[in-house]
Amino acid sequence: MNANKQLKVAVVKEIEDKIKNSSSVAVANYAGLTVAEFQSLRKELKEFNVDIKVYKNRLFKVAAKNAGFEDINDDLVGSNVYAFGNEDAIAPAKVMAKFAKDNSKLELVAGIFEGKAVDKAGIELVATLPSFEEALTMLAMQLMSPVKFIGVGLHQLIEENKLPAEGKSE
Repeated sequence: MNANKQLKVAVVKEIEDKIKNSSSVAVANYAGLTVAEFQSLRKELKEFNVDIKVYKNRLFKVAAKNAGFEDINDDLVGSNVYAFGNEDAIAPAKVMAKFAKDNSKLELVAGIFEGKAVDKAGIELVATLPSFEEALTMLAMQLMSPVKFIGVGLHQLIEENKLPAEGKSE
């Protein structure tokens, strides 16, 4: 096997391992982004512990097929960047969608979420989901709501039933 083929086999294995070990994958077309814009995207994704890498679509397709995500292959056309979530499964899609909103040169293409390949509409839907921390905050607010209303109600009852202070005449 020549050196070029060995390199390609190693890259396919690397991609396959990343797909299998990631909580999710988001794919976006980055054609037209400047180097500074791409570095800005990379920096934003790094804050959420998301790995970002550019691979040849052909190599990614082989790795996706090997990993059992052949359905994503039809969407892989053009200059694509791949974001692999390590902790928060929603972070890759959410950060890339936010960046795409601010920069029209980046466009979400597809992804892998919860063990399934998703198309453009699916990855955009994933981007609208709350993150784990946001979901916990929403749950906490819902759990605190009844306690808050009881406290307000009790306070109002106390205020209504207050007796005039001694020594004061009305």
